[in-house]
Amino acid sequence: MRKLIFILIAITLALGACSTARQKLTPQGNVNFKTAQVYYAQQNVEKAEEFYLKVLTDNPDHAISMRRMADINLHKGEKIPDKTVEYNKEAFRLYDAAIKTYESWDALTDEEKMDIRDMTRRKDSAWVRVFSAGEKAYTAGNTQEAKDIFELAGTLDPERPQPQIRLKDIYLKDLEDPTRAEAILLQLVQKDPENLPYLLETGAFYFNQENYNEAAKFFERAKVIAPTDIDNLQNLSYAYFELKDYDKAMTATQLALALEPNNIDILDNAKNIALVKGDKQLSITYLEQLIERRSMEQDFADITMKLNEVEDYAKLITYARKWHEWDDTNKYPVQYLILAAQKLGDDALMKTYQDILKVMP
Repeated sequence: MRKLIFILIAITLALGACSTARQKLTPQGNVNFKTAQVYYAQQNVEKAEEFYLKVLTDNPDHAISMRRMADINLHKGEKIPDKTVEYNKEAFRLYDAAIKTYESWDALTDEEKMDIRDMTRRKDSAWVRVFSAGEKAYTAGNTQEAKDIFELAGTLDPERPQPQIRLKDIYLKDLEDPTRAEAILLQLVQKDPENLPYLLETGAFYFNQENYNEAAKFFERAKVIAPTDIDNLQNLSYAYFELKDYDKAMTATQLALALEPNNIDILDNAKNIALVKGDKQLSITYLEQLIERRSMEQDFADITMKLNEVEDYAKLITYARKWHEWDDTNKYPVQYLILAAQKLGDDALMKTYQDILKVMP
């Protein structure tokens, strides 16, 4: 054991020598630093912390001392869950300061570059632990605590979007403050205007707030970046539909349909738009495609009604028969069959379904 400690001390003192070559310490500061390194190697965290703090009191930018204090705080954050946010916040701050000091040096050695990579990894770990504490608090229903932690995580690393997205959710769902949620989303989009998830999230926000005009704007921006995103094309169609701009709604839906021609949801949307537009022939086209893929009373009712309106009695017979075969208890397809047969002068067919109608309950 003594031999192992001796080796660790030797390594630590070597680090100290490297540090003093880069950053000069006073004689007392050098003694404090070497003492801290010895205690650190012996895993006497309390004493090591005491002497690193003495070094930093007189030399606040001493990189090795900051790095070791960051390591100590990272360790405490793992071992003391109740104070994980406090310790990991301090670890993040110290790693960040130490990295900046290292990066200010000229002609970095390979070992120093490796130290920077290691500190960067640990700094990221400290941030993740802070953010995870916010997630844990939010899941537990501690909204205010979660909000405070997410705000801290956003302050520590403003480039990471996750805290802002979580804060948006809190303001929108828990605090019922859509104005603040909107401000967060717009800030994210402004910072990264071609970020597809941000555009989709913002479009969805406006749609749910029934601001369909703004929703359409963001879904259009998303379409430029991801023209084959089916969900976005559908959302764009829904927004235009709510705005009663049925031509644009249909255009977006047809783009989606070109990508997934067998998608029932898209076909159903196309059919609904065509019906609202009053485009009977287009409605029939989409209804025919739907009936090939599913059997629903509403589809049969819609197509038979539209075929009757356009006086396509031959096709009306076809779909009224399909409807009757699917549901032989419903009088409507039988009545449409009698009507179509009468219009076409097919007395035999008309009598057949008149007889069927007579015995129906």
